[in-house]
Amino acid sequence: MANFSALNRMIKLQILLNSKNVHLSHIACRNLTCSSVLALRYKQSQTTQEPPEQCQRTQQHWNSHASNRSTKYSSSKSFLKQTQNSTPLTSSQRTLCTKSAESIEDFRSREEKREAEYEQQQEKAKSQQENEARNAKAEAVRVKILEASLQHVPTLGWTRKAIVQGAEDAGYPSVVHGMFPDGGFDLVAYFNGKCNDEVLATMQKETENGAKEISNPLEFLVRFVRMRTEMTIPYKAQWPQAVALMALPKNAPTSLAQLLTLVDDICYYSGDRSVDIGWYTRRVGLAGIFKMTELYMLQDNSLDHSQTWEFLQNRMDDAIQLQSTFMKMGGVTSEVRKSFNSTFITARNMLGLNYNKS
Repeated sequence: MANFSALNRMIKLQILLNSKNVHLSHIACRNLTCSSVLALRYKQSQTTQEPPEQCQRTQQHWNSHASNRSTKYSSSKSFLKQTQNSTPLTSSQRTLCTKSAESIEDFRSREEKREAEYEQQQEKAKSQQENEARNAKAEAVRVKILEASLQHVPTLGWTRKAIVQGAEDAGYPSVVHGMFPDGGFDLVAYFNGKCNDEVLATMQKETENGAKEISNPLEFLVRFVRMRTEMTIPYKAQWPQAVALMALPKNAPTSLAQLLTLVDDICYYSGDRSVDIGWYTRRVGLAGIFKMTELYMLQDNSLDHSQTWEFLQNRMDDAIQLQSTFMKMGGVTSEVRKSFNSTFITARNMLGLNYNKS
């Protein structure tokens, strides 16, 4: 900016002195000030014998500029002298200044601390997002492999070999089977979860997400238990192997959680919103009926498994009668309610389930 200002003054001076043939090349830009311009103009007027009026105006400009410089210098000197001769601060004023300085330092420290905490939170959130993105990507790969592995179950069973073959079909190296530490049970758990989600989606669509009232709850229960059982028919020959894997102690919690989630969803969308002891007995009864129907289906050779569906209907009728009889036993209802309540709360906490649907 200083160079542009100097250039501007040079141009103005060139225009002013052009008629007198003054060469600006002999004047340094950084030393070109208003006083030097006026001095040069005054000297030129003396040597070239300018008219008296113009000489007088030049002299007036020079005197005015010199007077301003003298006034500014005097003011600056007076201010400096006044500052040096100012009265020293009193003890109370010094204390106040000290406290103010400490307050500023405290404020600065708090702001720096808050800024550091904010940066840590941002870093933590960013790291969490990156972890979630990586986990989502890994889960997508995992699901793709397991989905491709299901078609090999009829020939290879619920085994790690089926997963390896599914990984190769999905375009991944066979070594990715290390993503499935539980081997064949990972495939069983994926299949159960997938089937449960399909049943849930169908119930939600049919009941308008639970808002539509079901006219015949018993028929609703039978129909969706049958739908879920029919999903295992393509793997009927290999299902005993899946049952054995689900019964292993290390796999039992996951298997039980999936079963309880299924029967709770079916009861809920059938219209069962009660909070009495019937809430527990209906879910326990439905879970037992589902597993019995599943086992009966494995040995049923009738056309379209008609005997299995008849067995299911009979068991549901028996459960309704048992439920009615059980609820009439008023003498033991209170104690049994406490027992069931304690058992289900413990199971829910251990399995991480949430039966409170909105």
